[in-house]
Amino acid sequence: MLHTVATGTALLVSLAATAAVPSSASAPTPRRVAVEIVSANGSGCPAGSTRVSTSPAGKSFKITYEEFTASAGPGAAALDFRKNCQLALDVSLPKGWTWAISRIVSTGSADLRDGATGMQAASYYWSGHSGTSGRIGNRFTGPLSGRWQRSNRIAKKELRYLPCGERRYLNVNFELRVRAGSATGRNWLAMDTTSGSDFHVVWKRC
Repeated sequence: MLHTVATGTALLVSLAATAAVPSSASAPTPRRVAVEIVSANGSGCPAGSTRVSTSPAGKSFKITYEEFTASAGPGAAALDFRKNCQLALDVSLPKGWTWAISRIVSTGSADLRDGATGMQAASYYWSGHSGTSGRIGNRFTGPLSGRWQRSNRIAKKELRYLPCGERRYLNVNFELRVRAGSATGRNWLAMDTTSGSDFHVVWKRC
């Protein structure tokens, strides 16, 4: 069942002109786009626990979470080793332009003991267009304790632009997994309110 979050509150995301180089120097790229979380579904994002915000630099939008932790070992439930969060984002673009995700920077925290492993992955696509999907993934190996950051740049040939002239949801699915392996004690991998994922974009004229 989908849980609606932040409904009706569109956030204006300022995007720097340097995000993409237009074909003509006299035609700068747009600087603002409206992004709204329409719905959230999954064990990693209970109702009201996910937020979207603008970055201080004005080059990306950021998703943060309050209850997104995968864990394994003593005290963890059988299904806690995997957590996911499926988001539907309503993106309003200026006429004559489209954009694609060019880089995803994810940060979080972890406590993985020797012998344990973790995984963080994200897939995304424009609703109704199977050819606009993309995926990134990161693996973790214990021992690892404290904060972590992973930056995944999307290759130019892998950029997934919204088809020009269409209004579609951007669907993003994040996943965290933890395997205790030979490790003792509880092991966990998290994304939270002090971390999350920054989505950087590039513009293209239609």
